[in-house]
This record gives sequence, structure tokens and C-alpha cells, in this order.
Amino acid sequence: MSLRDSGYSLAAALGEVIDNSLEANANNILLRLDESQDKYGKKHIHRIVIVDDGLGMGVNILPYYLQIGFSTRYMHKDTIGKYGVGAKLAALNYGRRIDVWSRIRDDEPWQHVYFDLDNAVEQEEKGEVVGIEIPDLEPFPGDLVSLLPQGSGTVVIWSKVDRLEEGRRAPDAQALRVEVEKELSRTFRHFLDGGIKIFVNDTKLLPHDPLFLMEGTWADKVLTKYYSQNSKANGQDSQENSPQNRKTHFPAQIIAKKERIEIAGSIAELTVTLYPKEVVREPRKGGDELAKKLRIPENEGCISFVRLDREINYTIVPKIFPRAIQPQDRFIGIEVAFTPELDEYFGVRNVKRGVEPHDELRTKIRDLLKKHIAEAGEKLNELWGKIATEEQTHQGEHTPVVKASKNANRTLPKSRAKGPEDQTVQERIKRDLAKDVVGDDKKAQEQYLDSIKDLPFVIESVDFPGNMFIDIQHLNGQIVIRLNTRHLFYREMWEPIRSIAQRTPGGVSGDEAVRAAKRTIEALTLLIIAYGKAESMDENPRERYGDLRIYWGQFLESLMGKVKDII
Repeated sequence: MSLRDSGYSLAAALGEVIDNSLEANANNILLRLDESQDKYGKKHIHRIVIVDDGLGMGVNILPYYLQIGFSTRYMHKDTIGKYGVGAKLAALNYGRRIDVWSRIRDDEPWQHVYFDLDNAVEQEEKGEVVGIEIPDLEPFPGDLVSLLPQGSGTVVIWSKVDRLEEGRRAPDAQALRVEVEKELSRTFRHFLDGGIKIFVNDTKLLPHDPLFLMEGTWADKVLTKYYSQNSKANGQDSQENSPQNRKTHFPAQIIAKKERIEIAGSIAELTVTLYPKEVVREPRKGGDELAKKLRIPENEGCISFVRLDREINYTIVPKIFPRAIQPQDRFIGIEVAFTPELDEYFGVRNVKRGVEPHDELRTKIRDLLKKHIAEAGEKLNELWGKIATEEQTHQGEHTPVVKASKNANRTLPKSRAKGPEDQTVQERIKRDLAKDVVGDDKKAQEQYLDSIKDLPFVIESVDFPGNMFIDIQHLNGQIVIRLNTRHLFYREMWEPIRSIAQRTPGGVSGDEAVRAAKRTIEALTLLIIAYGKAESMDENPRERYGDLRIYWGQFLESLMGKVKDII
């Protein structure tokens, strides 16, 4: 009974059976999770079926399939499995009975063997010898006949499944299936990419590549749909968004490709990538709905270990990164591929879990990651900088804060300033602003004007002559603020701080951050001093500017309390 506690996740358990199918040269593998309801109304997976069209097993080999420790590939170094325990332990981890049907030619009958744990326990209690009966011609379950392959193949059924009740491994059967699909599509991505077909119930798996290099992956499908819908929502040209012109592949930037790591006369290969801009987008989007669909958060700090094209672990290896794992690491793909000759160095055991590099190999990988992760971090900062520039070109530098301020404005006193009564003058002011922000592109100008039409505040950094730092215009309830990028305050305080804010924590040195903070304090202090000096140019500043000071302080406190952590 202790063999039932091997610690397999359901996906890992099913992966052991898929390994056997692949070793049998199967091209099509079907998994079916059958759901039922117990007498108390609780749903659970009661039966799991795995069907392949591989070479099958003859009557001389079939009984040994259920024998723990037997494998026709025992200790081979050119196969996925070598211990002969995985598929058996995996089955017992979830079910109390295993049935196997197999044949090696289409003109032969399906041979059947089984192991029933309850029967075995009963036999043992009676002092009888527990063993596997010789193959028989047990009929295939009628409701599953349609699943049988036409030629050779193997069918494995786990029944008396008693560890997959609703809420135990997942909230419900649907969530459990999704988790299985997700894990298997990553574990067997190289086979799926090569043309092997794996189905979970009626879903054909697409490869999930944590490196974002393969084409036709789950991520490509999600991103194509996401950006296609965004294009339509933004009113982009239908021809530009047509299937033949639509972008359907989103490859990562390669930092290191199959870099050789020599150890004990064998070679492991390290690949490191930085995810594409369509995935990275701007900072603080690594955990939104799109990121979750793409499985980005779970990649943070993880390394994929691939043995003979089969992933055997996807995990965080303690202290193998040159520094503490950071949120931006979720955008870095890392794969270490190796052959069975290096099993000892990776700690490969009879159960394909807990694999990680040891000793000299670990040191070599860590030294390479020190260089590559630093490079990936630099390129990520560059990418975020380019994205920010593009966003500013189309929306303006201050858009996130301005949009957040719109919600805060609902509870503030409403503006009384009217501005020019002539609508033509107001339109000209807005169009001049649009031209200052996005340039001469008429379409971009229209998009910009549409984006600001409902905003109570509009603030933009633009270039205009003179030593005035801020210009404010009031247009029927809308406040348009322009900051002068030529002004020394903008160049020496605003721009450096904005540049640092766009980078990741690891991309800013301590000295740089301290210098910027000190200059910011200086500049803010001088800003207040300059305001005080400006008031002093009036003979009666308290009477003229008293209300201004009160409103300014009041609105500043209110806005700062409601708008934060959005850039």
C-alpha cells in the first residue's frame, strides 16, 4: 500500500504512461478522464484511459508491464525511461486497479492483463502468492471500443480511482483537466512540436514552450487572439488585421542558444531567452489576465530541465541565480538539455522529479547564468524603454497618472474656469497639443484626441521656447497642462527620475539611485522656493494667492491619497 504514496501530480503520473507510448513509437496518444458522481453527490474522476497507436506488446512482454522494476529498457542510456517503475507507481498513486490491452498487429486479438490492489491485499492476507495472471482475451469495455486504434497499440485503464474527488486536487474536473493539459503541453513540447499528437479528452494539445521559440504554440494562439481583438477594438484597418497579414508567431529574443557545458566527457546545453515585447509589454503587467493565460507568473525563476527532449523538471533551483529571484525574471526563459550520460550529475532517480544539477555542473551553470541573466535584464530594461517611448508617442508620457486622476476627480470640487468661448479656438488648442505630442501623423493625432476627450486633466511634456516651466489652459472643465522639456527642472530632475522609474530594480545601481534621490530633493525644494519667490513679486500675495495655496494643498493631498503605484 505504501507504493500508492509516490507523490505524483496527476500530470506527472500520466506523463509516465505517455513516456511508454513514445518509446513504443506512438504517433497519436489519447487521454480520457471520465467523471462520475458518488452516492453523496460529490463529483470525481473515476476512470482514466490512455490509448496509443504504438508498436504494442506481445504476450511474452505484456504481463511484465505491471511488474515493478521490469523494463525492456532497464538502465539504457538512449531511452526516456530506464528503471521500469514509473508507469506502475503512477497508476497506483491514483487508482486501485490497472487494466492493459495490447497487440502488435492488426490481425491479432487484443491481449489483456490486469492488477487489482484490493484482490492482491486479500490474497496476501490469505497467505497466497500475489502475481500477474497470464494474458487473456478479456473483452474491451463497450463504451470505449470506439477509442481502439485500427492497428497495433496499447490501452491502459486506471479504475477504482479514489484520489481525485472534487476539491481534492483541483476545484472541479474541468480545472483538473486544464492543469493536466497545461503541464503535459510543456513537458512534451518537443514531441508536440515535432508532430506527435496528444489529446486530453477532446482537446488537442499545443506545445507550451517556456523559451517562447517554438512556432504554433499555446502562447502564439493566445497572443494572436489577444492582439487581433485589440486591433479591432482600436479600429485598425481590416486589411491590416486580415488572417494573411495578422502576426501569428511571437518569438523571444535569444540570449544564449544551446551553449555547451562539458562535464565528464558529455555535453549539456543551456538556452536563455528574453520574452518578446508582446508578452513583456510595460512594467507591472506580468501578473494580469493575459500574463496568467500565458503562464508567465509561474515561470519566475524557473529552469526547465530536458532529458532526451522530455522535460523532467521545471523548477526553481535554490541559489543558482547570481542574485535573489526578482519579478522580472518571469520574462526570462531558461532550459538545460542533457542526455542520460549525465543522469548522475542531475540527480535523475527512478521517479522523474526533484532533478537539479549538482557539484561541478551546478557551478558551471551558475557561472553562465550570472552572465546571461545580467544581459537579459539589460535588454529587458531597453525593451521597456522602447515600449515606453512608443506609448508616449501614441498616448503621452503622463497617461497612466492622468487616467488614474480621472477617477479621483469625481470627489473633488468641480472647476469653474471656462476658457475660450469660441469652440474653434478650443479645437485649435487641442490640435496643437496633439501635434506637439504625436507629431504630424493625422491618424495618430485623431487617436490621441479621442483618448483625451473625456479626461478632466491632460498633462504633456512638450518643447516650447522661453523659461516658463508650466503652461496651463482651461477648456470648459478640462485642464490642459504642458511641461516645458527645455526647462532645466525637467532636464535635470524630471527626465532622470522618469528614466529610472522605467527600469527594473536590478537595472538601477545603488549609487545612481542615491544620486537621483538627492537631486530630486534639491529640485523639489528649489521648486517650492521658486514658487515663494514668484509670489513675492506681488505687493499683496496673501490676499491674491491665499485661496490658491489652500486649494493646491487640498487637491495635492487628495490626489496623492487616491493615485499611487500605477507607473
